[in-house]
This record gives sequence, structure tokens and C-alpha cells, in this order.
Amino acid sequence: MTRITRREIWNRNKLLIVSAITILVLFFPTGFVHELGHILVCTSNGYDYVFSIADLALNVRCSASPQPILLYFVLGGIFGMITSVSLFLSKKIRSNPGIFIGVSVTAFDHFLKSIFETFTHSAYLSNPNLSIYMSVLSVFFMLGLFVFFSKRATSKTAEMI
Repeated sequence: MTRITRREIWNRNKLLIVSAITILVLFFPTGFVHELGHILVCTSNGYDYVFSIADLALNVRCSASPQPILLYFVLGGIFGMITSVSLFLSKKIRSNPGIFIGVSVTAFDHFLKSIFETFTHSAYLSNPNLSIYMSVLSVFFMLGLFVFFSKRATSKTAEMI
């Protein structure tokens, strides 16, 4: 029986590990900026808000229904996307496939949130299963990027031989 070393596990899964760590590192900072988008619309209407962190979820509750309500729901996702996509200004992020995947998945997640929060906001607020569906879509997006970059790395290695 051959024993697999930690180095072999790292080499086989480096892309996946780096992208997962990137997503985890970006979760709260981009989530906070996402919530700032909601806060902006709430406070511009003169309302108070409550910001909370519960069950690894960031939430903003506006004291009244801000207008325009669609802007309130969409602006969070837009702020999250802008924050994530702005990280691509760094060449290190663009050139490292693992970090690129993590940042792309984070931006895609905020894109989905902006769509779901805006067009299905009553279901989004009352149905926790909707978050699971969004997460599944993000995981599929991540796996697609993982397959793309894995094949790309394999073809570059084959060209070198």
C-alpha cells in the first residue's frame, strides 16, 4: 500500500484549497460592503437600521421600507460585486488561478444575491432554502472554473514536454 504524503495532497488539490481559502477570507469583508449598499439606501431615506451577524450571516434591517425598494435590494449585491471585481486590479490576483477562482466565485455569489434579493425579495427574506440554491449555483460555477484551470494547466504541461 502506498502512502500519500501531505505534499502530494497539496499538489493535487492546491487550486481547490487556495480558491476555498480565498472565498473564506473574502466572505466577511465583501459581505460587510454588501450590507453597506443596503445601509446607504436606508439612511438616505432618513431611516435607522440594525446591522447584525448571526449564524455566519450578515444582515441589515431598515426601520421602514426604503424607497425605491428595488434599489435597496439590488445595491447590496452591486456593492459586493464591485468590491470583488476591484480585486482584479491586482496582477497577483489575476495571475494566480486559485485566487482568481476564489475572487470570481465571490463576485458571482454577489451577482446572484443582487438578482435574487431584487426580484424575489419576499421569498428571499422568508425562505432560507433560497440561500442553499444560490450556494449550489456558486459551487457549480467554482467547479466549472476549477475544471477549466485544471485542463489549462494540464495542456500547458503537455506543451512543455
